[in-house]
Amino acid sequence: MTKELRALLQKLDTAKQEVRTMLADDKTNEAKEKMEEVRSLQAKVDLQRELEDTEARGLGGLELDDKGNIEERDMQELEKEYTGIVLRGIRRRGINDEMRSVIREYERRAVMNEGGTNPAIADGDVGILVPKDIQTQINTLMRDWNDLSQYVTVENVSTLSGTRVMETDADMTPFADIAEYGHIPETDNPKFTPIEYKVKSRAGYLPLTNDLLADADANLIGYVTSWIARKAAHTRNVHILAKLQTLTPKALADLKAINKVLNVDLDPAISRSAIMLTNQDGYNWLDNQVDGNGRPILMDDFTQPGRKLYKGRPIAVVSNRNLPSSGTKAPMFVGNLKQFLVLFNRRFFELASTREGGDAWRRNTTEMRTIMRDDYVKWDAAAAVYGQLDITPTP
Repeated sequence: MTKELRALLQKLDTAKQEVRTMLADDKTNEAKEKMEEVRSLQAKVDLQRELEDTEARGLGGLELDDKGNIEERDMQELEKEYTGIVLRGIRRRGINDEMRSVIREYERRAVMNEGGTNPAIADGDVGILVPKDIQTQINTLMRDWNDLSQYVTVENVSTLSGTRVMETDADMTPFADIAEYGHIPETDNPKFTPIEYKVKSRAGYLPLTNDLLADADANLIGYVTSWIARKAAHTRNVHILAKLQTLTPKALADLKAINKVLNVDLDPAISRSAIMLTNQDGYNWLDNQVDGNGRPILMDDFTQPGRKLYKGRPIAVVSNRNLPSSGTKAPMFVGNLKQFLVLFNRRFFELASTREGGDAWRRNTTEMRTIMRDDYVKWDAAAAVYGQLDITPTP
């Protein structure tokens, strides 16, 4: 940002504050006259910003410093400044035009780094992007909340809709026999399937007490990130499980039926990379099965302490509350879920807060809204089997 734009923004902010003071003192006429100055300064700011943006485009997106030299602001410094502004916004403290300029610069770089275009969100739903370091904290916490997206294919996208071309398993044919100097026939090529996605907005709000807003930045960030992580992980799990349950269920009476799924129902390549996803009831049944010598059939996964393996396949467990059994039938999904489902994800979470909307004014709290955008598309239905495991206790 050049010194010319910085000076104009400072003048504009001062003029706006004077108008607010006049209105508070019931000096309406003076405020009207001062607003003319505000409009004039705003026009100058817009022109100066347009001029600098034009010059920046000619420099490949770089900025000019006060002396007109090329300047690339350190991203770490920008991240820190932007995070402070986001916290001011959550606390509903004033944000001046210079801060808004920082927001625009940060979001421009963030979206550009993801291969997108500015503005980040093209559907008119305005919010502020969650800073990258906080996004990283959220993603880490989501894994702690058993985020099932770790088992499916995640495609980060920069547009709200589009198409991805994904390669599917093809029936292979052998090389043809040919005579010397004979014609070589065209061999089979990989088969590709176009998969369309349309990202949907999913939102929720969190009441923030005045005591929390007055707390230290680290405590406020910790509270907000924990809430977003829990909500986002639960949202993803609900949609992933819903897609899995669209498969035709298959009765699994015993371990031999599970073995048949692994040995026959699934392609060998898919079976080798399969996981077994079940609820607490299904896991408890498996964990109590023993072989002919009385040894547990489940083995410890030494690469991830606490996780179990069945014939080398990892077992993932979901709460009974989120994936309930039906009588004596426990759901079990077996297969390569990365080939079964694609999660198209807009990487950015968005935040906005209010003291006036919803119930915030009645409760004397601030409500923070969070938006995430994604879509869940089935890719290869043959890559997974939906089993209903008989968990009837044996006498």
